[in-house]
Amino acid sequence: MIIVIIIILRRRGGRIEMMMMMMMMMMMMVMMMIIIIIIIIIIIIIIIIIIIIIIIIIIIIIIIIYILEKPTVTLTLDGQKLIEENNPKYLGITFDPRLTWKTHIDTCHQKGLTRTCILRKLAGLEWGADSNILKKTYTGYVRPVLEYGVTSWGMAAKSNVQKVISVQNQNLRIITGGMKSTPIRIMESQSQIESMLDRRDRKLLTERTKYKAQPTSKMHKRINNLNKGRLKRSSFAKESKLIETENEIIQEIKNLTPLETHASTPPWEKQPQIEIRSHIRTIESKHKHSDLELKDLTSTYLNENFPKEEWIRVYTDESAENAVTNGGSGVYIEMPDGKTTESSIPTGIHCSNYRAELEAIIEALTILGRITPSISQAKAVILSDSRSVLEKLEVLRGAERQQLAKGFKNAVQNTQSLVLQWIPAHCGIEGNERADSLAKEGSQLEQIERDLMYSEVKTIIKNSMKNKWKESHPEFNRQDGVHQLDRRGQTTIFRLRTGHNRLRHHMKRVFKVGETNLCSCGEAAETAEHVLQNCQTYDALRQSIWNEAVDMTTKLYGPPHELERTAAFIAKAGIAV
Repeated sequence: MIIVIIIILRRRGGRIEMMMMMMMMMMMMVMMMIIIIIIIIIIIIIIIIIIIIIIIIIIIIIIIIYILEKPTVTLTLDGQKLIEENNPKYLGITFDPRLTWKTHIDTCHQKGLTRTCILRKLAGLEWGADSNILKKTYTGYVRPVLEYGVTSWGMAAKSNVQKVISVQNQNLRIITGGMKSTPIRIMESQSQIESMLDRRDRKLLTERTKYKAQPTSKMHKRINNLNKGRLKRSSFAKESKLIETENEIIQEIKNLTPLETHASTPPWEKQPQIEIRSHIRTIESKHKHSDLELKDLTSTYLNENFPKEEWIRVYTDESAENAVTNGGSGVYIEMPDGKTTESSIPTGIHCSNYRAELEAIIEALTILGRITPSISQAKAVILSDSRSVLEKLEVLRGAERQQLAKGFKNAVQNTQSLVLQWIPAHCGIEGNERADSLAKEGSQLEQIERDLMYSEVKTIIKNSMKNKWKESHPEFNRQDGVHQLDRRGQTTIFRLRTGHNRLRHHMKRVFKVGETNLCSCGEAAETAEHVLQNCQTYDALRQSIWNEAVDMTTKLYGPPHELERTAAFIAKAGIAV
């Protein structure tokens, strides 16, 4: 191309122009060469960088493989090769290599869902077992698999723990008949079921107390060693300590009696045999009788089995603030000759009802040991209104057993017969009422700080958690008449109370279902109050069921017969709630 240009310029006779053109051409060629060289250099640099990156990746992969590569080890037991297991199971708990507990929680979650199907088969929205049966089925059959080993995996990630919480929430909806929009706290109040997190905290705190009562245990040292770890993951020691600091009552407990790892009483030492009666045959359940009926049945039973003329009647009772602090015991004794003996004693700053009742029985045995030697052929009956204490006395162990055994031994030696008998509380039995007053007086006396046994602290933890639950669930009412209704009545009343139901107002507001929230009468939004009180469509039906004006509170929170009327009204009106 350049040669052609030069020939053309020569023919035209332009030497100067030809030279200038040649110089420009040469400059262009040089620039093109430079650009080509730069491009080649850039390409070479990119190739070198890619090669370096590939080499680095290969080195990293080799290092990772080297680090993660496990040496091949073959273990045998009795000539049989042991299989290597990434997720071993021990005592029903599945471990994983990183101890995230995901595998175990997934197993609990799946088992819980499978067992939840049983509850779905037991009841529907308008048929089947009532909430009491469903609750017992859940707490006895479903919940145990959900929280199995919770003291081990309770510190797992929230995303994993939420899996078992979701299963409980499903069961709460089945038990109460609540809709998906119903708040969990309301369903917990209705069914009196603790949240999974509250139960986890209680179990962690109880386990921590157990280790604190075992000075020789390795965990006794570990729970107090709160050095900051390398990982952000929490531990049993940290989590349980945090829960303990949030519980003022437990935090104040300093002295624990060491937990016995073996029986303190030699097996060859004969224990006194005491007859314990934790029931009265004619009283099937306290809740099925009025106070007057309970008094008559109890008085008749005592007169037939323990006549005043022949038996020393010893009434015991206890008192403790919120069942956890400032305990007191009362003992009231009626002698066959009509004389009486009284005693009030404080039982400690931190004291459960159980411990206070136990101290009352010990005090009663001590008094009997003093007064019975002067009475020939004496027969004594200790009358307690704490059935749980009497039932536990039959299987008592450790320090509590030693204390009682000494008192029983002295009392048995000086009496012809000694019986521990349960009687119902607060039904007008004079001796029981007097013992109750003495126990309250004892709780007001100067309290002492004493060593507590593990079983006592365990009870205090349970009661303090129960009080905390009641504070966070003020709607709970143990005497709620809804528990006496059938399944249809229970679900109907519960949905009307909460406002989470299939009436148009709620469906439109929450689920955006339907064209309007107005009642079919067109006068107001279709709510529980409008349907039960104001809707003219149901005036005739309302008048036939309630002859007089009844307020909304009575219809939804009144006695069982009023709740039955409300449920019947909804059913006859054909309203789907």
